[in-house]
Amino acid sequence: MAGDGPDYYLPIIAAAFAAISAAPVVCCFLWCRRLFGLSGAFVAGAVVAVAPELLYFGARTLSEVLAGHVLIAGLYMVDPGYRVGSRRTLFIAGALFALVFVLRIQLAPTVLIVALWTNWRTAHERLPVMLAGGAAVLSLAGILDTVTLGYPLALLWRYVTYNVYYGVSSSFGVEPWDYYLRVELGVWRGAVALVLLLAGLGARRLPLLLVAAVTILAVHSSIPHKEYRFIYPAVELLMVLAGVGLAELANWGTHRLRNNVSRGIAMPLCVAAASGAWAVVSFLVWTGPILAGLRDSANANLSAASFVAHGPAPCGIGLYGQGGDDWAVYGGYTYFHRSAPMYWPKDRAGLAALAAGFDTLVSTEAPPAGLGFEPVGCFGEVCVSRRSGSCALVPVMTMPFPDPLASGRMPRPGQPNSNP
Repeated sequence: MAGDGPDYYLPIIAAAFAAISAAPVVCCFLWCRRLFGLSGAFVAGAVVAVAPELLYFGARTLSEVLAGHVLIAGLYMVDPGYRVGSRRTLFIAGALFALVFVLRIQLAPTVLIVALWTNWRTAHERLPVMLAGGAAVLSLAGILDTVTLGYPLALLWRYVTYNVYYGVSSSFGVEPWDYYLRVELGVWRGAVALVLLLAGLGARRLPLLLVAAVTILAVHSSIPHKEYRFIYPAVELLMVLAGVGLAELANWGTHRLRNNVSRGIAMPLCVAAASGAWAVVSFLVWTGPILAGLRDSANANLSAASFVAHGPAPCGIGLYGQGGDDWAVYGGYTYFHRSAPMYWPKDRAGLAALAAGFDTLVSTEAPPAGLGFEPVGCFGEVCVSRRSGSCALVPVMTMPFPDPLASGRMPRPGQPNSNP
């Protein structure tokens, strides 16, 4: 074995998800190669490849991100620009759509609309094959949940019960219906008009992608708890449509220039102009306040966690300075990679009460002098401190529990609800 720890497994995981994130680039390239030839395909693929939000989210281990990649792959399989007659292709498409459903149940309405759109006139020929592919994936998911959690599709059952019945997601905050629109306006600012124009042009060629994106946005806008990342699949679809639209503009420009210059000059000139213009827009958005803030928000925390992972083995780790929410911002054991109890006191009184349980403290505030911690490294506002001596046996803190579940218990299928 070469080694273990975050220096080994994090790059491997990142590389795997980065490879999966190439799916929309490849699919957009293939769609446009059929529509506009190789030059248009390169322009469209470049749009998706350097789209700012796709660069930021694309390789992250988030269910909505992975579901977005799989959704676009399924869309290409079922609607590549010509009628699909291969039963194997339709079976794979059905399997991919079922995987989207398992990964992100909020995308179920989108999957249903896509299935109806692509099988409306030939349902008797295509739909049974796609349903067979979907059933295969759902069966595998059911088996996995039965082995690990006790009954089929337990993850979906619990997710819906927790969030729909108990309202757990809303306990983390709610936003008005226009939250996502305001966020995207903040990210793209003046360039949003260009994106809408290009996506509109692309939708003339691939209307199903626009229908899917609008459905995702509408469904998520109706859910009270909202987070920017939740609509990543819709953003991804719009970026593909923008790529198709820019490829069409480049193709139109090439034909217009051919009246004055040779194709050997017109085509590369239009490709370079279109790709260069999009690169400038993407760079301005990438360096804008929202994405720049997101990129920089956790650097200091994760650098401090990595410092602890590469230092002497602690007998306990304390996290302090975030008002008791410190457990959420340091990457947990994935980054610390230490077999040591972890504590996150809320205030100075809690810090003093728990300090005997850890000899390594990661904090954004200086600890009281009487506790004996001395700084050994700082990363921005986050400092790592250590003290000499061993650790006492202090009860381990439990993870926060959402208020709507504090008096209830997750019911199993067929059991009455135990919530009073």
